[in-house]
Amino acid sequence: MKKMFFAIGVVLFMWSCKNPADNKTGETTNVKKTVELPLSVGYKGEAAIGKQENIVAVMNWNKHMIAGHVDSAAAFIADSMLVNLADGSTFNLSHDSAIAMLKGWRGSMDSAKQSYGAVIAVDNTTAGDEWVIQWTDESYFRKGKEEHVMLSESYRLKNGKIRQV
Repeated sequence: MKKMFFAIGVVLFMWSCKNPADNKTGETTNVKKTVELPLSVGYKGEAAIGKQENIVAVMNWNKHMIAGHVDSAAAFIADSMLVNLADGSTFNLSHDSAIAMLKGWRGSMDSAKQSYGAVIAVDNTTAGDEWVIQWTDESYFRKGKEEHVMLSESYRLKNGKIRQV
């Protein structure tokens, strides 16, 4: 009799310790936590992990640019492209003007090389924007001189094409 009470006690104890997450009632709770930022942000929106295909498009664009194949890279550019440079310069270019600018930039080099530190696709679900953010290590070779830069770049894509850099 003692063994039977012991067995029942063990079963009751295990049942009472059951994890509430194991209770599958068919109900799901999707609680969204709102965090208030301590400072104002101009580009508002909710971030979500983006499409891996966008990373592929940006990497292919970079691969062609580094190799000096600007015409091949042009296939990844939207019908217009907004370019914001680190020095504050901004250019709003048609597809053809973007290609001409890129040919001038890449044509100033004998060669270039690039390696990726990290890359992530991020979407602003509020604004409907798709971004790829990358961290790269790049070297540009001009007339025997090397220029080495560590870059953090953002690419906004529309329908799989680069719209903004």
